[in-house]
Amino acid sequence: MYEPLISIIVPVYKVEKYIHRCIESVLHQTYTNWELILVDDGSPNSYGRICDEYAMYHDKIAVIHKINQGVGAARNTGLHRAEGEWIYFLDSDDFIKEDALKKMISYSQEGLYDMVIAGFYYLQPDGSLIHGSAYWEDSKDTHRLQRDSLVDALFSIVCGKLYKRILWEGVYFPVGLLIEDTYISSTLFYRAKRICSYREALYYYSYENTDSIMRSKTRKTYIYNRYCRFLAWEEHIRIASIYEADLVPVCTRKALLAAIKALLLYYGIGCKDSRVDFTSVRFYKKASR
Repeated sequence: MYEPLISIIVPVYKVEKYIHRCIESVLHQTYTNWELILVDDGSPNSYGRICDEYAMYHDKIAVIHKINQGVGAARNTGLHRAEGEWIYFLDSDDFIKEDALKKMISYSQEGLYDMVIAGFYYLQPDGSLIHGSAYWEDSKDTHRLQRDSLVDALFSIVCGKLYKRILWEGVYFPVGLLIEDTYISSTLFYRAKRICSYREALYYYSYENTDSIMRSKTRKTYIYNRYCRFLAWEEHIRIASIYEADLVPVCTRKALLAAIKALLLYYGIGCKDSRVDFTSVRFYKKASR
């Protein structure tokens, strides 16, 4: 079997408790032709040093230190550095099964696919596992998977998916936004010519890290999360208008729902956030009358 180089990109920020597990899960892969790019996103204290120590002993690990700009900018930095034919994203508090890369490369070569989607577990704070992809069906129906991505019927994060490098040419994560995965996911799906999906869980998505911004329970972060979700659905509307006109109403409803939730909090509890601009929400409201 041909073994192309896989570039594994890991943004790192304040995850000292979990980063060892993440890196070790890559080091123990049965597939060996990979490079691991650790992007230290301005981590305080010893976090960056941990990455450097791994790089000292493993020549397939590269570390990039940068100022803190968020996960989107960190992933963009990793993409710029990547040399592999394939791209794989892994979050620093998550980890993967030891045969994950080998199985996904094998799947890709069975049908000359340029995107491979694998299932995942949710790892709960108490250590229990929930099979997050248990409801999936194995699928090689590219168009169906593309449509599913538009309405978020598939898990829209970029982690746990194997992408041909060419799909990322000219595509970048939005900097400063949350839900950056959902924002660009459909663009990648519609660039792909052949996609396959498997329900078998190969990725462990951790809910242990309560410091993660995506699990922050502060009012301001929650409002901004909903606002970013609205912006992501706006992008889905744009993609749907090009490829799947019948799904534009579905995406529009989801955009409005996200906006309404954010608006209720924004005005209802008086928690203002300068990053939030509801000009386009007013446009939807006017257009829907």
